[in-house]
Amino acid sequence: MKIALVVFFAWFMALPFARPQLVSPEPEVRERPASADEAAIRQISEDWIRFYNAGDAAKVAALYTGDGYYLSAHILAYGTQAIRAYWERGIKAGGHIDFVKLLTLYYTGDLGYYAGTYQATNAGVTVDGRVLIVLKKVNGKWRMAAHETVVRDQPQ
Repeated sequence: MKIALVVFFAWFMALPFARPQLVSPEPEVRERPASADEAAIRQISEDWIRFYNAGDAAKVAALYTGDGYYLSAHILAYGTQAIRAYWERGIKAGGHIDFVKLLTLYYTGDLGYYAGTYQATNAGVTVDGRVLIVLKKVNGKWRMAAHETVVRDQPQ
C-alpha cells in the first residue's frame, strides 16, 4: 500500500513537468451565414472595385463618409471632394484594381474595420499591398470613414 501511495504521489508531482502535447486538435470550423452588416461591409469593397474599374470616381467617393479620409504614402485626402479628385487622377492615369483579398472583418454597433491585401495594375505596372478600411454606419448604411493603402516593397 505504501508503494502504491509513493508511486501515486511521484506521478502526481511529475505531471507539471510532463512534456506538453505537440499536436493540437484541429479547430472546429463552422460555416455560418453572413449577417446583414457583414454582407454590407463586404459589399463596400466589391462596389469600390467595380466603380473604380468602371472609371466612376463619383460613385467611389460616395462610399465614404462626408468627413472621410483616404491615406497613402502619396496623399492625405479629407472629405468627399478631395477623395473624388484623387481617384479621378488615378483612373485617368490608367489605374485598375485587380483584386482585394479580405484578411479580417470586424464590426460592433456603428463601427467596423476591414483589413486585407490587394493587387493593382497602374499604367501597366502591377503592385500589391495592404488595405485597411474603418467603416461607420451613417443613417443605417455602412460608409468608409478612413481608408489606408500601403504598397508593399516590390521585388526587383
